[in-house]
Amino acid sequence: MRTALWKTRMVAVWAIGVALATSTVMGQAFPPGGSLPDAASIVARHVEAVGGAEAYRRVQAIHARGRLELPAQGIVAAIELFTVRPNRMLYRVTVPGVGRIENGYDGAIGWTVNPISGPELLEGRQLEEAAEDAWFDGPLHSSDRIRELTTVARTTFDGRDAWQVRVVFRTGREQMEYFDVETGLQIGSESERATPQGIVPTINILRDYQRFGELLQATTFVQRAMGFEQTVTLSSCTYDDVPADTFTPPPAIAALVPAR
Repeated sequence: MRTALWKTRMVAVWAIGVALATSTVMGQAFPPGGSLPDAASIVARHVEAVGGAEAYRRVQAIHARGRLELPAQGIVAAIELFTVRPNRMLYRVTVPGVGRIENGYDGAIGWTVNPISGPELLEGRQLEEAAEDAWFDGPLHSSDRIRELTTVARTTFDGRDAWQVRVVFRTGREQMEYFDVETGLQIGSESERATPQGIVPTINILRDYQRFGELLQATTFVQRAMGFEQTVTLSSCTYDDVPADTFTPPPAIAALVPAR
């Protein structure tokens, strides 16, 4: 986050007026003459560390539950994630005193609904990013979705010795991903995200991997941007139990969809 290798691109809860903070992580490249491992091998090591590609591909759907915390605002909310192959995803956040906020993508339409700003269809770059986030096999970094993988540096990320990998998607969007040198596990990413407030540099941190079924999952996700921070902590993760109608756009969204 974002899947069994939860997406590192966690969806921000912009709808309740929270902008998430960023920090800058400087990569320290190897000295001249040093060699960096191939980026594809770094990704492959991560996939093997969490259980392997075949175990991952056996999963058809994921339902995760947890807690969202925004310490500066004193907000604690329940969060659910549903994702199904090949490219459907839904986040639900229930905020006390506010109500339920929903962000979804059904394979074609992306939307957000919240009690404050109402229903909204995603367009442009926000829709493009929602589609990328929803791609179930995204963490496998397959060539049909990724244009380029490059190892940039050996650095320190979240206090860990890490490989910094530049990822270029087929859409042209880029992000930096970080992999623990010792364990091989992905521990975070940096990217620029489209939000109602504009393009926002964002950092995601993944911690506390635990096993659910055949696969390891990060269970703590910290996201920072614009001077704010949110933390998602998973409490459960189950596979292949997502109802088919989960991704049906709510009536308020269906009413906004242009007739075809």
